[in-house]
Amino acid sequence: MQTQSHALIGAYFFGQRDAVLMTVASLAGMAPDVPMFVTVAMLRLQGHSARQIFGHDYFQPWWQHINGVSHSLILWPIALLFALAARRLAPAARWPAIMLAAAAAGLAHACVDFLCHREDAHMHFWPLSAWKFVSPVSYYDAAHFGVPVMIFEAMLGLFMAWHLLRAARRRWSRGLIALVSLPYLATLVLLAIAPARAAPDTANREGAAAQAPAPDGTTTDMVPLGRFGTGTRGWAVVPLNKAIPPTRYVAGRKDGVPAIEAYADHSQALFAREVDLAIDQTPILCWRWWIAGVIDRADIRTKKGDDQAARVLVGLRLPRDTLSLGTRVKLSLGRARFGKLLPDGALNYVWDNKARQGTILPNAYTDRARMIVLQSGNGQAGQWVSERRDLAADMQGQFGTRAGRISLIALSTDTDNTGGVAHAAYADLHLVRRGSPCRFQP
Repeated sequence: MQTQSHALIGAYFFGQRDAVLMTVASLAGMAPDVPMFVTVAMLRLQGHSARQIFGHDYFQPWWQHINGVSHSLILWPIALLFALAARRLAPAARWPAIMLAAAAAGLAHACVDFLCHREDAHMHFWPLSAWKFVSPVSYYDAAHFGVPVMIFEAMLGLFMAWHLLRAARRRWSRGLIALVSLPYLATLVLLAIAPARAAPDTANREGAAAQAPAPDGTTTDMVPLGRFGTGTRGWAVVPLNKAIPPTRYVAGRKDGVPAIEAYADHSQALFAREVDLAIDQTPILCWRWWIAGVIDRADIRTKKGDDQAARVLVGLRLPRDTLSLGTRVKLSLGRARFGKLLPDGALNYVWDNKARQGTILPNAYTDRARMIVLQSGNGQAGQWVSERRDLAADMQGQFGTRAGRISLIALSTDTDNTGGVAHAAYADLHLVRRGSPCRFQP
């Protein structure tokens, strides 16, 4: 929830219609977010952009530990127990009531955040555990009930603000309550006009579609897959193990190139797009990638070393007659565990630390994925490198058929096995005809 919502919850539910208690409870309701505001201010003064702060810095262990302490579901309950004990020992004193209001408001903040944070979830039980509850509900992400949650928060906020406004006796407190109500009104107005704005946009898109056969840029000799200068529609972060922190993927510009930047820190996840494409007409995959440096401890041959600074994965749907019964059973079991995106086979183009260019090996975890080393070492680290690969030829060489289809395109920068850090960027993924040049954006 928004910080002012936590303040209103504290004042409304724990203020007991007492001016001092309402003030204390509102401040305590905001307290868990204060370290975040201080940290953001310090990073901004150091020249960090908002994209870097919330796309990378926020997910660093030091900041996650701070969030874990300020939102602790260990410390806040302890504070509440102390307050209850103090009230019992000194029922006539004023200070136990103040302690109780503060502890209850802070604990309410931690509990609410526990229930409505997803990728930005906190380590609520740190330092006993680094576990995070990735909630199915987000307070802002429309893909995870964000719209109804925002409406609920706005309505609840206005309800609490109205009742607190009626109880307030001083002008400055009434003015402050009215001020914090404005974001709720703005939220409701923006959500109300969004459908009205969407209707003309939809009509315009349909009209454009009637005039042009491929408004996404697809032509008879070029199929765009990841032109990130126009957004990331269709792409999503796909964690493979929810117990491992996900790699952060942030859209922006890297050295002037529209790209997806990946930041891995003891983390792992794909940035993936589900597709269904034949490759007989456009079998050549083109892209550009960039790394800050290779992962020194990586070893493409072992599970413990199965990390890459940069990897482009092409998932394939293969003809049924090319899959043995045993393979089909394994794939069915794998999809039951990892989801429907698991392909029949995968071509992994990797930037490795030490394997020679041209090395082709089965993945350390499964022979249904082949690791193809295109770049190795730090010789070209820190600069954009262009790639061009014949998918049809690679599919034939690795899986014995040219009749498959592309079911998935994914990017991966992961360091969960080696426990290191990595920074990479990806741009301009597209398919072209054999013999046609790659079409990299300027």
